[in-house]
Amino acid sequence: MLSMTSEQSYYLSLEVEGNNVSRRDHALIPNCGGVCVLPRPFETHMRQGREDFYIQYLVQGDMRVWLDKEQHMRPGQAVLYYPRTAYRYAQQGEGPVRYYWLHFTGHAAEELVASCCLPNARLLTVGHSASLLAQFQGLFHDFLLRDCCFIPSAASRLMAICVELSRCTERETVPQGSGTGRVYRALAYIHQHYDEKLTVPLLAGMEHLSPSRFRLLFREATGLSPLEYVTALRLNHARQLLVQTDSSLGEVARAVGYPDQFYFSRIFKEHTGLTPSAYRRK
Repeated sequence: MLSMTSEQSYYLSLEVEGNNVSRRDHALIPNCGGVCVLPRPFETHMRQGREDFYIQYLVQGDMRVWLDKEQHMRPGQAVLYYPRTAYRYAQQGEGPVRYYWLHFTGHAAEELVASCCLPNARLLTVGHSASLLAQFQGLFHDFLLRDCCFIPSAASRLMAICVELSRCTERETVPQGSGTGRVYRALAYIHQHYDEKLTVPLLAGMEHLSPSRFRLLFREATGLSPLEYVTALRLNHARQLLVQTDSSLGEVARAVGYPDQFYFSRIFKEHTGLTPSAYRRK
């Protein structure tokens, strides 16, 4: 259930023009943010945009937004405006409007937005995300503390907000039958049980898929077949054990799911070009 938080505003600088800037002295830093509550009709029009990135996440009410054309923005939708992008929005209907907002900058801001595939001035269907709201509230808490950890903590919150926007949008828009997200349970099981016997029918059953459909979706999601993925995971762990412990080769083999030490050695050499013993010496 969404919080009915009252209006809040937090600023990096209390100077009038100190929060509409593009900063390069930090990788990521918020200029200002908060929760906007507007019970009466309003319209905001910033023809020149701002010098920083601007996120809006609507949680109550409806708005009209002018992007490539006039559109209807509903609760659970968000929009990101790049620097110097004009924005205009107004109340739609008669109900109160409530949205979370954030302006951020930094020399890594563009890279963050690009890596999260967040477009400029387009409606994003995020849904009602409690984790996204929690990151906003955590950022507001950082503003209040303003201690020695403010910069790294705020940067981590900014990254988490952008990641959550991207992932929530993907969950809302990617077809259910696609590879993304359809093999999550199987992947989690593999990482927890890679030292055990794993079969495609077992993993496919976790996702309620046929083995052939599971193989297809798994490759779409990871770029590897289930067997290739398990083998890579096992051998990565084996390399760590060979370097970081003095366990025997048989113990290492069994620890990563190969009861037969000689088979383990053959697989290891096929993938690394070295026997386990040679790898450890090197």
